[in-house]
Amino acid sequence: MPELSEITSGRFPANRFRIQQGILEDQVELWWFQDLKRSILFYSVALVLVLGTEVGGIVLISTGESGEWRLGVGIFLCLLTLVILFKQLLTSALQDMNCVRNRAQIDKLRSGGLIDYLLIVFTGFTILTYGYVLIILVNSDPYPSGRTWNDKLITGVILTVVGSIILFSLLIYVLIFKLIPYIAARSRNRGVPSVYTISGGNTEGRQREISSSTANLL
Repeated sequence: MPELSEITSGRFPANRFRIQQGILEDQVELWWFQDLKRSILFYSVALVLVLGTEVGGIVLISTGESGEWRLGVGIFLCLLTLVILFKQLLTSALQDMNCVRNRAQIDKLRSGGLIDYLLIVFTGFTILTYGYVLIILVNSDPYPSGRTWNDKLITGVILTVVGSIILFSLLIYVLIFKLIPYIAARSRNRGVPSVYTISGGNTEGRQREISSSTANLL
């Protein structure tokens, strides 16, 4: 409890926690590491996507009896790997150079930001679309050959399932960790009664009006 003299003079004891938080908020370098758990989660997801697409592309390209469709799918997966890897390398370069000093831009660039959401949606949707197109091409082939037809169909189904899993996982994450807490916070705020504060400026203006009215009466 602060002493009476400190209260009457308007001075309160310094809050060390608030001072430390204020100092940390001024350090731009530390903005990249806020919400560390979510950053690690999205970094791990990006790493899994890089390894999965790269391994899948190399396997399709390096298999024997490689036809045009294998080469096309393999190149597509390798290019997708480069897109994901480029985003991660760009984020790391901007962080090391410390050339971005805006909190909103850092939140978009760092792992777990808006760009990561868009990157995962792009990756999942592209894989899903490519697999679906491959399945359509297989079913529309009037002269299917045994092994090639089966390989195309299996590859198309795998790509479709993988793309669907990526999009569905992101949807579940957004619902559980973003939408539901937001709705709960809005509902709590609605239940809190509003408090209206009369500012000192309005009180002074009212006092001036009363004084002028009294002067006119006199």
